[in-house]
Amino acid sequence: MSDAATFEAVREEITYAFDNTVFFRKHMEASGLRPEDIRDPDDFRRIPPTSKVHYRRNYPAGVLARGYTLNSPNVMRFQSSGTSGDRLNSAIMSYDLARRQATALGVNRRFDALWRPGSRPRICRFAPPNCSDVECATGFSTMEDRILPDGTLVLTVAHDLLATPEWQIVKALDEIESYQPDLLVVDPTHFAFLTRWARRLDRKITSPRHLHTVCGYTLMTRVARRQIEAFMGPDAPIGDMIGMSELGYLGFECDHGQRHINDKDFYVEFVEGGKPVENGRMGELYVTTIDDGLIPRVRYATGDYFTPVGEACACGSELPVVRVEGRATHMVRLPDGRVVTPAAVDAAVGTAPWLDIYKFEQDRTGACTFRYIPNAAARPDDVAALEARLAETLSPQHVRLEAVDYISAERSGKFQPCVSHISAEAV
Repeated sequence: MSDAATFEAVREEITYAFDNTVFFRKHMEASGLRPEDIRDPDDFRRIPPTSKVHYRRNYPAGVLARGYTLNSPNVMRFQSSGTSGDRLNSAIMSYDLARRQATALGVNRRFDALWRPGSRPRICRFAPPNCSDVECATGFSTMEDRILPDGTLVLTVAHDLLATPEWQIVKALDEIESYQPDLLVVDPTHFAFLTRWARRLDRKITSPRHLHTVCGYTLMTRVARRQIEAFMGPDAPIGDMIGMSELGYLGFECDHGQRHINDKDFYVEFVEGGKPVENGRMGELYVTTIDDGLIPRVRYATGDYFTPVGEACACGSELPVVRVEGRATHMVRLPDGRVVTPAAVDAAVGTAPWLDIYKFEQDRTGACTFRYIPNAAARPDDVAALEARLAETLSPQHVRLEAVDYISAERSGKFQPCVSHISAEAV
């Protein structure tokens, strides 16, 4: 997908990684390859993909480039939530993170005001505790304990989202009001939960600054978006971020509602069965960093699936448009061999004004259950219509619908709207 000029930068990244990191040199040599063997994209695909497993095993000494340590200037450390298994420790240069963020957010003109000359946005984060970057993100810690070196205030929330007590919710709302942020960086399901509570308590989520909201961490469902947009109002910029803790911003939603992938700061591939996919076909995102001096990554298999659209967007951005499909470990596998993506399940659910939150789960036997928490607007016809849509999407697999008053979060602390134990155990 990335252009020829970007590929030349990739060749430089390969050489740099080979010469300066222990892991990648061994990775290339195990396949009988050297940097000079990679002359074009066909040669490039001879390099076996790398993965989180490689970086987990070799972190830090094997993946940090020669001359760097975790205490080098401008190094920021991160720890993933452990969505697909063990948590991943990683690090990134602060200026690389900022560059990738600026490129991604640049597709959405409603976020331009964040980058006033000489200003530094004040940020509050409301996300699963495992994504907090602080070990003290509990309800009993002070605001000062939860302010990161870059000034981000991490708001507290229970590890099991729907078990968060009222006093902790009030504390989060009070801290937003006190901190007066420009930007909320949130998990959309978590933030929708906070807006429901704010309505119940007759509270606002506002700031004297122009408040922007970036959603990430998990799939932004139509149900969560509906609640967030209704609560925050039409003047509040809201955008869906494509990202990973170890790489930063991989893309963003433009002001026309399309997701764009960042092929300026990364060389991106969409791969299925070891081959690049055509536009309109789903593939796993492979990422190669460009000019990453700290932890260069080559053909990094993200485990996230997208469909490249292949059409220009009316927003005018040159970054390619993609459709988010979901993680490989969350794909629903049907008896006839078909795969249904979390995005397809979410499309069947729709905005569903009569429910607050849902979770679609496929167990190890293949049986599927759709649990949901209804609200006061729920009617029997709504449930019947949803059941019919899910049946059409997942046929011949039967789906059992179940109204509940509580749904647990994942072990990672994230609330995944669609999970498959078959897919999770296959990876």
